[in-house]
Amino acid sequence: MSVAKRRTEPVKLVRDLMQIGVKTCSADTPLTEAVRILLIEGLEALVALDNNGHAAGLLSRSDVVTAYGRSAVSLDGHESLTVADVMSPTIPEIPAEIPAAAAAQLMLDWNVREMYLMHHDGGISWPAARLGVEEILRYLATESKTDTVEDNQ
Repeated sequence: MSVAKRRTEPVKLVRDLMQIGVKTCSADTPLTEAVRILLIEGLEALVALDNNGHAAGLLSRSDVVTAYGRSAVSLDGHESLTVADVMSPTIPEIPAEIPAAAAAQLMLDWNVREMYLMHHDGGISWPAARLGVEEILRYLATESKTDTVEDNQ
């Protein structure tokens, strides 16, 4: 595709690429159970919710590996750890109306693989949608608006 043709196409926004619905877990979820969810469902991260349904933090694959690496040899007693023991307290938030390329740059700047559109209501904040590296790659892999990654395989 030529540079001139790219310039005539509308700019892709985060809302055009993001996935509605975010897999969550309780902050009290046993770490081993959360890791199984990450693996089985092929997720990069889980948003942890407190007992009121408010987003409390983010458990990423990287958080789990970092906790394991910092524990010297192993996560002794890891069976008793919960998501709250390992998760990051911050959730990388992204607005839906910015260019997807800007979101990709923010992911690089913040060293994250997913960002979240958060919904705020009644003092509670929870994830409504997400944009991850996977969605950006899928978009870049398509050759036209009618192509899908599966069509190109």
